[in-house]
Order: sequence, then structure tokens, then C-alpha cells
Amino acid sequence: MNYRIADVSVVRYPVLRITFTDGLSGEYDLSDMIANGPAFAALRDEALFARVAVDPHGRTFGWNLDDPGHEIDFCPDATRIHIEEQKVAELADRYRVSRSAAE
Repeated sequence: MNYRIADVSVVRYPVLRITFTDGLSGEYDLSDMIANGPAFAALRDEALFARVAVDPHGRTFGWNLDDPGHEIDFCPDATRIHIEEQKVAELADRYRVSRSAAE
């Protein structure tokens, strides 16, 4: 689909808040990627992590975006799917809790 990123900010290390141009927003926890992915090892540096940015056209977000070959960037579409799945799981959990409380 070609979603675009409007904003990205650090909520707390290593969690980002991603906001899309259509207003959808959600948290993206990068703990597992940073701990287990060699490509993300540089993000163990909290000072670097704090410098997350959105590319000028919203087509990606990440770190070192202006340094080809050294950038760490994320696909907006895959990020969107992750956040949407997270929101659906949260809604399903709330429904289960409210339903069992009503029974």
C-alpha cells in the first residue's frame, strides 16, 4: 500500500511512537530486534537511538538516513502492519476481559 510516516519519536528506550500521515499512531517496541539482530546492534547506543528521524518524504524512518550504506531504516508498510496487528490484539484482549466480566 505505500503508507507514509508523518512523525516518529522516542517514548522510552527502545520504544518508538510512529504516526502515519492518515493519523494512525502506535508504539513500536524494538527490544527484540536490537537484542537479537546484528543489523540493529548500533541501536544499543541510546544516544544514537534518540536520533531517530523520518525521511523528508515519509517513505522511511530510522537512523543515519543521510549516510548511504550505514543507514538503519524501516519500511512504513511493514511497520503499519505491525501496529495494526498490535491494535487488533489489544482490542480482542479488552473484549475478552469485558465479556468474561459480564458473564
